[in-house]
Amino acid sequence: MKCENMIRNVIETECEDYYLGMVDLSLVENTLVEKYGSLIEEYPRAISIGVTLPYLTPEELSRSKKHPYDVTNCQLKSITSHLSKLIEEKGYQALSMPKAREINDGPRVSFHEAVAYLADMGKIEKNLLVTPEVGSRVNWGTILTNAPL
Repeated sequence: MKCENMIRNVIETECEDYYLGMVDLSLVENTLVEKYGSLIEEYPRAISIGVTLPYLTPEELSRSKKHPYDVTNCQLKSITSHLSKLIEEKGYQALSMPKAREINDGPRVSFHEAVAYLADMGKIEKNLLVTPEVGSRVNWGTILTNAPL
């Protein structure tokens, strides 16, 4: 798929270890779709991008100047902004929503994790999206669009 290759090329300029899923939200029955109905009417499809968090030992984490979420949030912002711009240049609407979750976001599934779940990126366990490969060590970003995916 030409669109998917373009998306992967953009993502791979920022990171090597990532997840990519797409879902037509207008075809899904889910509480997320009900909650964001008017937004989904305007942007019926979603691109879900997950950047794997680097594994750091507690010692490495205490020495690190940046927390892994900060690093992946920057990557997601760059990726989703770039992709949104490319989609808009093709004449479609795109809404970049890069911020996935803070460390203490509380006991709820984020919008981005819910979209990633609907795109079959993993399963929800204890209010987290868990992937088969790295568990919940993924930070998620979302682009909503009306472009055909």
